[in-house]
Amino acid sequence: MENKTYKFISVGYELHSILDGVEEFVEKTEDARPLTFYTGCEMTIPAFEEKVINATAGEKLEFNLTKEQAYGLFIPENVLDLDKALFSPEGTFDAENVFVGATIPLQNEEGNRFMGKVLEISDDKVKVDLNHPLAGKELKFKVEILESREATEEEVRTFFEQMNAHHCSGGCSCGNGDGETCGCGSEGHKHGECGCHKD
Repeated sequence: MENKTYKFISVGYELHSILDGVEEFVEKTEDARPLTFYTGCEMTIPAFEEKVINATAGEKLEFNLTKEQAYGLFIPENVLDLDKALFSPEGTFDAENVFVGATIPLQNEEGNRFMGKVLEISDDKVKVDLNHPLAGKELKFKVEILESREATEEEVRTFFEQMNAHHCSGGCSCGNGDGETCGCGSEGHKHGECGCHKD
């Protein structure tokens, strides 16, 4: 881990998305479950971190992130028609987990993992969207800073070691310069669609 300064930040937020001028409510944190993260650890969208990193406890902020600052453009090529046989272990289609609207884990031949949303199911194909649910949308945040303080490297290191041990197969990093993160901050997380936990 590099010798640098980290901050521990806890926020409550309300998030709306904007597409073609139409604003839509996405989510709001619960009082008992604020978003918490360490800066400089790729735990949030960089632009979100930049907006809140210098704020102090008790401060309230409102800001928008462009789609480029958030989850980028919607990429049509990321909508795939996959063979239904891929979801049929032992010859039986996994209808319990694979259904229209479901978000399912996928893995390619290189072992890279993705989360995809099932759009359609036909006789022999499953159409899956690998784009982030908020891709192509501007994000509008109302944020309240609940806590903001310096964190020690040891505190950050311990946090990631615990996260690796309990949630990941490894690969999380924080400030070591390789840019690799496991993404478990978003998979299955209460606020998984938000602009905060990075995929």
